[in-house]
Amino acid sequence: MVFHLLEKSEKISQIAAWCSGLLLFLASIMIAVEVVLRKAFAVSMGGADELSSYALAISCTWGFSYALFRKSHIRIDVLYCRLPQKGRAFLDLLAYGLLAIYLVTLSYFGFLVVKTSVIKHSVANTPLATPLWIPQALWLLGLFWFAFMIFVILAATCYYRLRGNPQQAAQVSGISTLDEEIQETADVTIERTQQK
Repeated sequence: MVFHLLEKSEKISQIAAWCSGLLLFLASIMIAVEVVLRKAFAVSMGGADELSSYALAISCTWGFSYALFRKSHIRIDVLYCRLPQKGRAFLDLLAYGLLAIYLVTLSYFGFLVVKTSVIKHSVANTPLATPLWIPQALWLLGLFWFAFMIFVILAATCYYRLRGNPQQAAQVSGISTLDEEIQETADVTIERTQQK
């Protein structure tokens, strides 16, 4: 059951990451069109910079959870690699626990910002006059999802530890070692070579 929850959560996070990438791609096209219009015709669509800012903020929060599953968030491993397995397990739980505390705090204050924007009917001080609660809510939902993924990974790690399966727990919450990163790069290179 825990494995299926992790698998489904990772799949949803992957879809969110793809949507975030598409959002950034569309924002870059919009910026390119804006630049061409300004240089060639001295006209502006208006709002390209504002919308691209929203796209960046939203795509970041929705991409965080996939980066978590891919172990792409930065963790300093100078001490980590030299510790025994129990020491690594403690650092894994500590890292995710502190990240959870940070995300809960950030989500709480983010919720207050969205709530204030809704109550005060806040709009952007731009020609588009975008109701601010819309991009803020999408950004906040990404934070909520990221926080939920942290708790899912923490729960799965604790579950595997209590069941006496430290290797599975380390696979869920541990950081990638240099050897694992080299092997993953080699596997991708071999796969690409075989596709040609």
